[in-house]
Amino acid sequence: MREDHPHQVAVAQASVFEQNLSFKRQLLHHVFENALESIIVTNADGIIERVNPAFTHITGFTAEEVLGKTPRLIQSAKHEPDFYRKMWQQISRTGQWSGQVWNRRKTGEVYPQWLSINTLTNHHGQITHRVAIGHDLSGQRMAEQDRMPFTFKDPLTQLGNRQLLTSRLEQALAEAQRNKIRVGLMVLDIGRLKPVNEQLGMTWGDDVLRQQARIMQAAVDEADTLVRLQGDMFAILRHSKAEDTTMGHLAEKLLSLLGQPMVLADQNVVCMQPSIGIAIYPRDAKEPENLLQAAEYAHAMAKREGRGRYQFVDEQQHRLHHRELIIEQSLGHMLNTGLVQGVSLHYQPQVCSVDEHIVGVEALMRWTHPRLDMISPAEFIPVAEQSGLSVRLDRWVIEQVCTQLAAWREQGMMPPMVSVNLCAQQFSQADFCDWLMVTMARFGLPHSLIKLEVTESTMMDQLDTGINMLQQLRDQGFKLSLDDFGTGYSALSCLHWFPLDELKIDRSFMVEACESSRALTLLRTIMQLAEQLSLSLVVEGVEQKEQLELLEEFGSITVQGYYYYKPMPASELLPLLSLRSKEPGNSTLM
Repeated sequence: MREDHPHQVAVAQASVFEQNLSFKRQLLHHVFENALESIIVTNADGIIERVNPAFTHITGFTAEEVLGKTPRLIQSAKHEPDFYRKMWQQISRTGQWSGQVWNRRKTGEVYPQWLSINTLTNHHGQITHRVAIGHDLSGQRMAEQDRMPFTFKDPLTQLGNRQLLTSRLEQALAEAQRNKIRVGLMVLDIGRLKPVNEQLGMTWGDDVLRQQARIMQAAVDEADTLVRLQGDMFAILRHSKAEDTTMGHLAEKLLSLLGQPMVLADQNVVCMQPSIGIAIYPRDAKEPENLLQAAEYAHAMAKREGRGRYQFVDEQQHRLHHRELIIEQSLGHMLNTGLVQGVSLHYQPQVCSVDEHIVGVEALMRWTHPRLDMISPAEFIPVAEQSGLSVRLDRWVIEQVCTQLAAWREQGMMPPMVSVNLCAQQFSQADFCDWLMVTMARFGLPHSLIKLEVTESTMMDQLDTGINMLQQLRDQGFKLSLDDFGTGYSALSCLHWFPLDELKIDRSFMVEACESSRALTLLRTIMQLAEQLSLSLVVEGVEQKEQLELLEEFGSITVQGYYYYKPMPASELLPLLSLRSKEPGNSTLM
């Protein structure tokens, strides 16, 4: 019988060792991911490196919210500093500690936990990690393990919770629809809870919440549904007697009661500043989630107007707010998924006033929304700016413009220079210049084909960073235009600061110049100033022959407006570009 070679034996043993090690790793990973107890792994300095799903489920904090921080994030204010000092003395001496602690969930709720902390060392005896395993003693985990679907009770205040409100709201609206009655919904916060938590500790903050909950319980009708939504936010569902007058009386009563000074157990006196929003079914909304949204919107309005007040839903404002939410969500969905619904680019030609040839085009967004129909850029651009989506929207437009320019070149056309608008937020993006050049290179396009338009107000708001970025872009061959000139700060003295190629005069100047000699004089002054600064001019809003005749005295300038062309899809612009490419002296860019 042949003996195995020593090398083969060693290889076989190594293989078995690797298999055992792999199995142990898989087993540890399985235990870590599926344990019912929360697990926190920190490095030797106490910085959290890893938590398991049970930690997130028990505390409400996601891994992303705690990684890189310390476990102090979940400490409550129930323990004196001496408690933690003794804990760490034992850990330093023995490498481990176990006992009951009071920790805090993300919601602010304090709960009891049995905690075990163990220290891990390497083969040199140096501490590498510490592992904290916590068992939730509040009963919440036991209830979940018993597979109860959910509880309708808020554990801190003993009121109902959001799930109870959702259930009752559906029932109330169904009954209201059958009986043709009104239902009222209040959303309120007690106000100034954060300073209490920060100055006195969350234990006393919890005490404030419990006291305020008892005050509200005594103030509402027995038939009302009172719940705690989250934090210091509460809701009151009134199933009947939901006229504006009765809802207003209840709101005034609550504001008075909740705003009175409160004496805490440690003799601290605190004063809260509640705010209340009120929505009425069916006037403000007909669906449960929409009625809650309407009440939350009214609550936000009350806070914005100053605390210690209540606010009904302004129906028109609420509709506008709801419309803005739809626009914001649709824009976000488009930019996140690349799925474009009804959004397209139109191009408005810019024409030489002397020979009427097209010298460029401006890219303008058009949006036919599947639910809202036509949406003007004057409506969705501000929404994009307020929601922080404008930077990505600008870049989406530039990508589309580059795609179109490349397509025109492939078709043998001579592409016109395309003007693209930039939002103010773009100037706070340090990578924009590099991103733009990389994008142009990817499509094989010269920088001279893009003209970047910025508004006067943007430049004044972003003076230092704006000038630096514009100079960098101009050095790379991009043309720069100051849009809507004269409608913002009218800072004529600042023009020499900006590295510009063009001034774009707002259409309001054109309208006023036809009606006022003083406006015409101002237009002449701007024209002369642009000439002295070697800036080309574009006049927007030229819609009538009389306006064009008014501009004849200024010689060859560029005009843009409905008199010549409206904004049009690329397919309609193509024949005009074909004619342009065939003109003598024009050569197709290859």
